[in-house]
Amino acid sequence: LEKEVQELKERQLGREELYAKLKEDSKIRWHRDEYKKLLKRFDEYYNKLEQKIADKEQQIVELTKLLEVLN
Repeated sequence: LEKEVQELKERQLGREELYAKLKEDSKIRWHRDEYKKLLKRFDEYYNKLEQKIADKEQQIVELTKLLEVLN
């Protein structure tokens, strides 16, 4: 019986270690998911910024052509 109790305690200790590992893994996954969300927002921001720059440059070109025609 003592041997069985010892084996059960070892299993319980293994369970606690596994639980701690799984808890840490879940934290890592959470941070990874948050990182992916942040990266997606970062990409969206800079894509919109690039589009805005392209639009402004196009407006400058159009205004320049219009001024040349008027002169």
